[in-house]
Amino acid sequence: MEKITYAFFVLQLALILCFVFFAFFNGLYAFASLRKPRLKRVPHSSQDIAVVIVSYNEKFVLPETVASCDALTYSNKIVLLADDSSDLEIVEGLRKMAVSKGCKKVASNAVAQDPLPCSPDSRLEPIEIWESPGFVLLHRQSNLGFKGGNLREVSKYLRNRGIELMYLLDADWHPQPDCLERALEVLEADPGAAFVQTKRLTFRDDLGLFQRYVTLSEEGCYYVDFEGRQVLHHPTLFSGCCALLRLSAVESVGGFAFGHLTEDLDVSNRLWIAGWRGIYCSDVVNYGEVPFTYHDFRRQQERWACGTARCLRDYFLPILDSRHLGWLEKLCALRQNAYFATSLLTALSIVQGVGTVLWLTLGAGSYQVEYYLSVVEKWQFPLFVTIYGCVLSNLLGPIIMVLAKRRRPLDLVHVPMGQWYAYSVLLTYVVGSVKGLCGIKADWFLTPKFIRGQLGARTGRQAGMRLMNAGVCLILIVSYSLEGWAFGWRDPFALLLIPAFVLAVHE
Repeated sequence: MEKITYAFFVLQLALILCFVFFAFFNGLYAFASLRKPRLKRVPHSSQDIAVVIVSYNEKFVLPETVASCDALTYSNKIVLLADDSSDLEIVEGLRKMAVSKGCKKVASNAVAQDPLPCSPDSRLEPIEIWESPGFVLLHRQSNLGFKGGNLREVSKYLRNRGIELMYLLDADWHPQPDCLERALEVLEADPGAAFVQTKRLTFRDDLGLFQRYVTLSEEGCYYVDFEGRQVLHHPTLFSGCCALLRLSAVESVGGFAFGHLTEDLDVSNRLWIAGWRGIYCSDVVNYGEVPFTYHDFRRQQERWACGTARCLRDYFLPILDSRHLGWLEKLCALRQNAYFATSLLTALSIVQGVGTVLWLTLGAGSYQVEYYLSVVEKWQFPLFVTIYGCVLSNLLGPIIMVLAKRRRPLDLVHVPMGQWYAYSVLLTYVVGSVKGLCGIKADWFLTPKFIRGQLGARTGRQAGMRLMNAGVCLILIVSYSLEGWAFGWRDPFALLLIPAFVLAVHE
């Protein structure tokens, strides 16, 4: 009879150990970030750098981004706009921009796209090229291969021009004027470094409450997590933009992945496994945007979850087998790849918790239930400390960022809402992670922040997700009420999960 009790405990302890793994790194990097990383610098060589802006149907943000790149103080730079837009009005506007910068059109078949991998159609698609000494426009007629496909063509073009360094920007990110000089000083000081990742912050003007909640999570990565990794010399992530890359290093591990939803983590993994390093330079800042609406945020997070889970599936064993990574570095890399897959553990713990409450209630007074309750009572204190320590570890980053980094104590008021919004997309993370782990095809989509808050029509898929969240919310309310009625327990997790799922239904 005790077997049922032990089965519940084995599952619960396995879940707790998984959460302890992530909590360990949360705490490790949070406290390490209180120290300032020391970066080696050398006088830079002034070699050519291509400032590459990747875009796809971005109508509102590109002129400001190009202007910020023109304002960069580094002399030996060329600004390259790599565009995949399908909107003819946008494409024509970019052509006019190129002409205004003195560009002349090069033969459209000067560079040709790679065909889709494993495709029976080997036809090559031409790329439209406009060139001037300081500005280049590359326009692909479609976004085959997504951002990774775009960057493969950019790399090929730069290689043909003998340019070795690329500072990569998404369409809405504005670098500080001297970012190239400062990042190059760091990159050239370490021949084993493949890239220098710089800090990404959100524009402060006209931030709505929702954007403030989102930035608590996103900026916390750069103020705390990245900085803690750099202090401890753990693998630094190339986060997709605002980074200076050594193209020879990227090409040596196969280049950017064609059609990957998170091409940044994919190439980071291959660089780490091959022994290349990344460096995080926190004193170089870029400003950009976060999604304007909750639905836009949800779509962005699903794409990230799907691509990250695919990386976990593809690189779990290669990371463990790498002879270039120490055991703690391997665990750090696996933690990065499993970042969104923790949603599966959280969902499983919710299912397990609801099942346990139901079992305890239906079996009240039985030997198994009484034995289970006696064991829980015996180990109550260590279990309490461990479980709530894991939960509170998620708050360390935002709190240290607010109090020690940004020094804006009033932002602490937004921390609870930031956590509720983070948990409100739990089912979205689950869906994305399952797709990535199972290899289910998922499409890339334009992050709707680039439409500057204009609301699109709601889809049936969004309604379905809201309905699922409503169902989970109802189950949680019943389960926590049952706990209180049957056992007199007041579960603090109700204060975390129920408001989160209410948000998921309401937004």
